[in-house]
Amino acid sequence: MFKKITIVGLIFFLFVGIRAQNGVELVTSSDTSDLESFDELLVSSQRFNQKRKYSSRQIEVVGAKRLTELQPATLGDALINTGQVFVQKSQMGGGSPILRGFEASRVLLVMDGVRINNATYRSGHLQDIITIDPFILDRMEVNFGSGSTLYGSDAMGGVLYFKTREATVGNFFVKPTATIRYLSASASLIGNAGLQFQSQKVGAIFSCTRSQFGDLRSGSKNYSNWDTFGLLPNYVSQINGIDTVLQNPNPNNQQGTGYSQTDIFAKISAQLGKFHHTINFQNSFSALIPRYDRLSQFNAMGMPIYGRWDYAPQSRGFLGYQLKTGTNNHNIRLSIAQQNTQLARVTRNFKDINERTQLDKVKMLTLNLDRHDQLGNGLTFNSGLEFVFNGVVSTGTNRNILTNTVSETQSRYSDSGSTTQMFSIFEQMVYVIEKTGTVVQVGFRLANYRLEALYSRSNPWKLPFSSISFQSISPSYDMGITQELKKGFMFKASINQAYRNPNIDDMTKVFESQPGIKLLVPNERLKAEQSITVDLGCLWRKDNRFAFEAGIFNSHVRDLLLDQPGSFNKKDSFLYDGRLTPVYQIVNVAVARIYGFYANAKIRLRKQLWFSGSISDTKGRYAIAPKEDEQPLDHIPPVFGQFSLRWNAKDWFLEGQCLFNGTKKAEEYSNSGEDNQNMQPIGLNDINGDKIADGFNPSWQCWNFRSGYQHKSGCNFAISLDNIFDLHYRYFASGMSASGRSINLSLGYRF
Repeated sequence: MFKKITIVGLIFFLFVGIRAQNGVELVTSSDTSDLESFDELLVSSQRFNQKRKYSSRQIEVVGAKRLTELQPATLGDALINTGQVFVQKSQMGGGSPILRGFEASRVLLVMDGVRINNATYRSGHLQDIITIDPFILDRMEVNFGSGSTLYGSDAMGGVLYFKTREATVGNFFVKPTATIRYLSASASLIGNAGLQFQSQKVGAIFSCTRSQFGDLRSGSKNYSNWDTFGLLPNYVSQINGIDTVLQNPNPNNQQGTGYSQTDIFAKISAQLGKFHHTINFQNSFSALIPRYDRLSQFNAMGMPIYGRWDYAPQSRGFLGYQLKTGTNNHNIRLSIAQQNTQLARVTRNFKDINERTQLDKVKMLTLNLDRHDQLGNGLTFNSGLEFVFNGVVSTGTNRNILTNTVSETQSRYSDSGSTTQMFSIFEQMVYVIEKTGTVVQVGFRLANYRLEALYSRSNPWKLPFSSISFQSISPSYDMGITQELKKGFMFKASINQAYRNPNIDDMTKVFESQPGIKLLVPNERLKAEQSITVDLGCLWRKDNRFAFEAGIFNSHVRDLLLDQPGSFNKKDSFLYDGRLTPVYQIVNVAVARIYGFYANAKIRLRKQLWFSGSISDTKGRYAIAPKEDEQPLDHIPPVFGQFSLRWNAKDWFLEGQCLFNGTKKAEEYSNSGEDNQNMQPIGLNDINGDKIADGFNPSWQCWNFRSGYQHKSGCNFAISLDNIFDLHYRYFASGMSASGRSINLSLGYRF
C-alpha cells in the first residue's frame, strides 16, 4: 500500500508541476504565507536575522498562524504535521524529534537564542519539547544539519529554534485573547487566556494555558491481518491498595496515557533611550505523566512487569533578561538566563510494596554575548561568547506503600552532586557578492568544557571510585556557499563539523534501560563525539507560482557513544530491582555514517489552490572496528513525508493532508534496543501474505482534513478531522499507538 500511495503521490506531484509551468494562468494571492520568499528573514541561520537566500542550510519555518491551524495537543504534534521532522513517542506526554538520524541529546533546543538542553539530556528519547507552549510562539525554525559553530555542543543533527512572541512598544493598546480547544480522540480540553499591552516605552505579553488530556484512543482498523497489534487487552489498577489486572473494555483505549499540564508565560519589554530591555518568564509543570510503554509491558506469564511507572513531577522554569543596543548594521545583544528543571521517575514492580522515586533537579545558568556587524561591502560578522553552567542534584527514596515508611536508595546520577561548565567563543563571516549572486560563509568556534561528579563513600552501588571528571577543548567549523545560477534558482553547498560533549547522563547514570536485559553503569573514560557533515542542495522559486527544494547529506561520526557489555565490580551482571541484569556501559566505540536525501515543494495550481509535498529518507550504519561488518544505527526512521492540497480565501481555508511512513524492516533495526523493536508486530505477514521477520514497523498513511475561519470581529474558528479512516498505526520506535479518528475544534477571540 505504501508503494502505491508513493507512486500516486509522485505522479500527481509531477503532473501538477508540469501544469504550473506550462502556462496555467496564476493569480497572485494577497496571502503569500504559504510560499517562502527568498527575502524571508530567518533567525536560526546566523543567530541574527538573515535572508533565506543567504543561507546554505535546509530550514523549515512553522509560524504562529500555522500552529493555530494545526491545533496541536503539544509542540511535538505540530512537528509531526510538518512532514519534515520525525517524532518518537513513548507516552502521550512525550515527543522526541529526530533530525537526520540524530535524536535527544544530539539535537539542540534553543529558546530566544538561549540553549535549553541541560546536562541530564539523555541519548534515548526525550519529552522536554512538550514543556514549550505552542500559544507563546511567534515562529519555530527547524535548522537541519550540524550547528555546533553557532550553537555549541549537542547540535549534531540540527537546531530547533523557538522564537517567542514579542512584547512590542508603540501606540497604546490592550488586547485580551482567549482560546478553547477540544480533541475528541483523547477527550482533551485545552484552554488559553492571554493579554497584550503596548505603550510608547513599555510592552508586555501574558499567557496561561491549561491542558487536560484524557486517555488516547487509537484507530480501530489495523492494516491487513495485524488485528491485535498495539491493542491493550488488560491494564493495572490499584484496588484497596493492591495491584490488580483489569480487563480493558475497549482495547483501543490506551489506559493510563492521560495527564494534565499548565504553562505560564510573561514577557515585558522597555525601550529606554538606546537600550531595549526584555524580561522573559516561562513555567511549565505537570503533576504526573504515566510512562505508557512501560506500563503496557507483560512478562512471559502474561503478568504486568510494573505496577507503577510515572514521571512525577515534571517542570521547566525559564527566567531570562536580554539587553539590545545599536543599529540594524551594528548591534550588541546580551542574554542572561536561569533555567530550573525538575523530573522524578516513580517506579514500582507489579505487586511490590516498595516504590522508588528518583528525583533530579537541574539548575542551568547561561550567558550569551552576541555582536552583529554588517559592513558596507557585503561583509557581515557575527561573533560572540557563551558561558553555560549546570548544577545537578539527584536523590533516590524508597517508600513502603503500606506503611509509608521512607528510606534512601540509589539515585539516577551521582549522589553527591555534579556540575558542568562550558565556555565558548565563536566567529561567523558572511560575504555577499550581489553582482554574481554568490554568498560565502565561514565560521569557527572553540569551547572549553569541564564535568565533575562526586559519589559518597557509602554510595549504594559500591562504585570503585569516588568521583568522575572530564575536560576537553572542542573546536568546530563550518563553510558554506550559495550560488544563484539563474534568477530564482539557487545552488547550496556546505561542510560542517559538530561535536557533543558527554554530559552527566552519559557519564554518571545507573539505569535499567530494559528490565532484566540491560543495566547501564557509569564509565569514567569518555570523550566527545565528533561529526563532519556535507550538504548539497538546490532551491528553486519562480515568482509566486512554486518553490522547490531538494538536497542530499552525508555525516561521518567518530567516537560515537554506544552501549556495550561491561562489568561492575568485576562482574558482568548485577541484582537490580530483584532481577539479575547484564551490565552495560556507554563507551566511545564506533564510527558511523548517516546519509540521505530530502525534497519538498509548494506549487500554486490555480488561483487560491495550492499543492505541497515533502519526502525525507535517512540511512545509518556503524562499525565498532574498521574491518568489522557495519550494523544498523539506532534512531534512523523509515522514509516519511506528507502531501496536501489547500484552498486559501480571504478569511478562511480548506486543507486535505496525507502523512505517510514507509516500512522499517526487522533487519534494519539496531540491536541497541533504543528503537523498541520488541513493541512492534511479531510473527505476522505483510499485506501480500508473505512472511516478515519478527519485530518490524509497518508502513502507514494518515489522512487529515482541516479548515479555519477568521472573522473581522476577532473571532476565529478551526476544525479538523484527523485520521479520517480511523487507521491503527504506530510511529517508528514508539511505545504507544497514534491517535485514532479525532474531531478537533478550536474557538478563539481577540477582543
